[in-house]
Amino acid sequence: MKLASIVVPVYNIENYIEKCIESLISQTYKNIEVILVDDGATDNSGRICDLYAKKDSRIRVLHKENGGLSDARNKGARECKGEYLFFVDGDDTVSPVLIEKTVKKCEEINGDMVIFDFESVEADTGRRDRYSFQLPEDRAFTLSELPELLLKTPAAWCRMYKRSFWEQSGIRYPEKIHYEDLATTPRMIYQAKRIGYIGEEALYYYMLRQGSIMRSNDFERSYRDRTYVLDFIKNYYQEQKADRKYCKELEYIFFEHGYFVPSKEIILENPKSPWLKKFEDYVQKNYPGFLKNPYIKNLSTKDKILLALMKRKMYFVMNMLSGARKKKDLLKQNDRR
Repeated sequence: MKLASIVVPVYNIENYIEKCIESLISQTYKNIEVILVDDGATDNSGRICDLYAKKDSRIRVLHKENGGLSDARNKGARECKGEYLFFVDGDDTVSPVLIEKTVKKCEEINGDMVIFDFESVEADTGRRDRYSFQLPEDRAFTLSELPELLLKTPAAWCRMYKRSFWEQSGIRYPEKIHYEDLATTPRMIYQAKRIGYIGEEALYYYMLRQGSIMRSNDFERSYRDRTYVLDFIKNYYQEQKADRKYCKELEYIFFEHGYFVPSKEIILENPKSPWLKKFEDYVQKNYPGFLKNPYIKNLSTKDKILLALMKRKMYFVMNMLSGARKKKDLLKQNDRR
C-alpha cells in the first residue's frame, strides 16, 4: 500500500480543525501521512494539532510564522514523502473513502491527477449543494480532449496529484495573494498527460462560512488579486502558445472570475460600489465581447436570471431573491431541528 500525503493549512480554525483531522485519520486507506501546517495561528488551532500528533504517529505538525494559505500549502508539499498528494483545508471534512477511491483510480489509469466531486455546506444555514464535474469516468483524458476542464472550479482540494507529477511540473501556489487556486490549477491541468475523474459520490465537504477568505468584502483587495491572477493565467497560456486554442475558455474564466462572481458579491454588499464598474471595465478591456461567450448558455437557470438582472442593473431584485433564498434555507434548518 503506497503512502498518501495530505497537507492541511491551519489558521485560526479552532472550531473546525478537530472534525477535519478526525475525517482524515478515519480513512479506510490507512497508509497516510497528515501534515498539519500551523500558519502562525493565534487561537488554539496549533495546540489542537499538537494533541492529535501525540495520539497518531501518522500526523506531523509544522509550526511557522503566518505567511498565508499558499505559503502553508507549499511548505507542506515540500515536506511530503508520499506518492500521492492531497490538499485539504482545515475547516473542511472529507469522505472516509476519499483516499482509497482516488488512489485506486490513479493507479488504474496511471494518472497525473484525479478530480472528484464535492458538496458545499453553508455554515449558517446548513444548506448543502452537490458540485458535479460531469467528466468521463471510464477513461483518462487531457485538456486538449476536454477544453471545458478550464471552466470547472479550480479549487485545490477537489483533486489529487501524483506527487512525482507535482514535483516535475515546477508549479507552486503563488504567495501573498488570494485566488491562488485559480493561478495554479489551470497550469497543472495544461501540463497533465492523464487525468481521471470520480463522480459516483461527493468525496469532499467544503465549508462556506463567514470570515473565510472567499467571503471577504474587501473589494479593493479582491480586484487587485483577481486581476493579477487572471493576467497571470492569460500570460501563461500565451507563453505556451495556447491562448488561441483555448481563447473561448480563457474568455469564460475572465467572465466568471473577473465579472460575474465578484459582481454578485459586490451587489449583495453595496450596489453603489465603484468596484462594480472597475471589474466590468477590466474584463471588457481584455475580452470586449465577453458577454457573448458561448459557454454562458450553460449557466444554471438561477445564474441566467441573475446575469439578466445584472445586465439591466436591477440590483434590488437580485438582493430580494438572495434574501428570500437565505430565509428559505433557515426555515428548512429550523424544521430539521
